Amino acid sequence: MVLSRRGVVSLAFLGGALVFGVVLGFVLAFGSSEPDPWEERWADLGVPEAEFVFLGDLTMREQESIRRELRVAQVVFAEHFGAVTSDFTVYASTDLALLNEHIATIFGGGHQYDDTCFISWKGATLTASLDDCPPYYDQEAVLAQAYFGILQDDAGLLRTADHPLTWLVAGSAVYAEALVSEARGGIPLDAQREGVRLMWTALGGPLPNGPSTANLLDYATYVFVVGFLATDWLIERAGSEAVMKFFRLGGHRAAFESAFGMSVDDIPTAFEANQRKLAPPLEWSVRGTVLGADGLPMEGVDVYAAVRIHGRAWPAGIGETDGQGSFEFPAPGSGYTMAIWLECPGNNVVPDWVYAGEWGTDGFVADADGFIETGEAAAKPFADGERDRTDLVIELPETRESLIEEHCGP
Repeated sequence: MVLSRRGVVSLAFLGGALVFGVVLGFVLAFGSSEPDPWEERWADLGVPEAEFVFLGDLTMREQESIRRELRVAQVVFAEHFGAVTSDFTVYASTDLALLNEHIATIFGGGHQYDDTCFISWKGATLTASLDDCPPYYDQEAVLAQAYFGILQDDAGLLRTADHPLTWLVAGSAVYAEALVSEARGGIPLDAQREGVRLMWTALGGPLPNGPSTANLLDYATYVFVVGFLATDWLIERAGSEAVMKFFRLGGHRAAFESAFGMSVDDIPTAFEANQRKLAPPLEWSVRGTVLGADGLPMEGVDVYAAVRIHGRAWPAGIGETDGQGSFEFPAPGSGYTMAIWLECPGNNVVPDWVYAGEWGTDGFVADADGFIETGEAAAKPFADGERDRTDLVIELPETRESLIEEHCGP
């Protein structure tokens, strides 16, 4: 059963929104009459249950599923990172206005949320607005990412807006979420690695060294994507418990050297070599034009070379159409489709996106609801050998205006 129904796709093709302090949605997994090994492993931790405050119309079964998802995360992180806590309160709501009323009593009116479908953490609380979220990939694990933020704070991490190691703070939370996904039978960690490496290849760019004045979404993408791989690399060197040691020591430069046995200043050079190995430049290219149902070129359309790994679509090449509807960018030689996205009108910091569908060897396969979801029908990937693909013409079954009217809301 999926609690969520509609929401925002951020960063277009992360397969889920990965934005500072915001994690979208989660799936409710219900147990059977068989003994639950997760419950037994959680009981062995010997910790009390966190406090829960449920608002809105969550049923008892839904409430219990949320409780269970948190207990699973507690088990996984205790076993991997040697850390567990229940000293916080979870506020989960299907009513954003009602949630904001309660948040205002805790943090004051300045902490009102104007977005739906998120889980975030602050101090000793988790807050979750679950109204109108989309059913999307591996959602049961995202509560785990927010809980990992609680562990970071509980360990002593000093959070600042200009933190020089934001990539490790954010990347380790994404890595932790991936551990829960694998433990629950979701996407394997190796498949996550492969997908993130593809995305890094498409994005290019080094490990972020500090805050950026560039576009927030671009920076957040690098922080989470490259931060995940950097965390994975550091854990291979020093073990997973070194991550929590870094947070316990304050999460600063000296803490990094003590936890991982190397200076922060050595990271860019060392990780640049790692990038050449994990995300080498793409050798092929793709070029074409996107037309609407009216035959007119569509400007400002985001086009992705999408590769599906374990059911999840990853961008392995990224481009945008110009005034003539044309695009061109590096891409894999084969094994991908062309995924089409439109940004909804508005000036949101985190924009809304419409997923129009994918184009491949069998033509264009349109999307029904504007979201990319696991197991959804998609075009067949190109499989006719490694080569450049030029002069492609992608004809959408609708116009930009009709897609926006259907999927972007008022």
